[in-house]
Amino acid sequence: MRLAMVSIVPSGDLVLPVNEAAVLDTIWAAVLPEDLVEHLSVRVLQCEIVVGVFAAMVDAERLRTIALDLVTRACEMSPLLRGGITCRNRSVANLLL
Repeated sequence: MRLAMVSIVPSGDLVLPVNEAAVLDTIWAAVLPEDLVEHLSVRVLQCEIVVGVFAAMVDAERLRTIALDLVTRACEMSPLLRGGITCRNRSVANLLL
């Protein structure tokens, strides 16, 4: 399994902190079947929201693209995250489970 982490930073109307569970639901609502996402995590910090996107059977570069596209899509479709901009991937890591 691989983990890609993407940051959402406030810009415009997005004010932190926001509810982590609401952000998690919002990200899940933006997942498409072709994203191959198995698990998501969200951590709301003072100046950013860190989203973890977990997937198996996907190479690192593809997961990097999936994670960025997913988080960008969520920011565009959700009033909760509107005004958030996605940063480049923080990291992509292989997880041994």
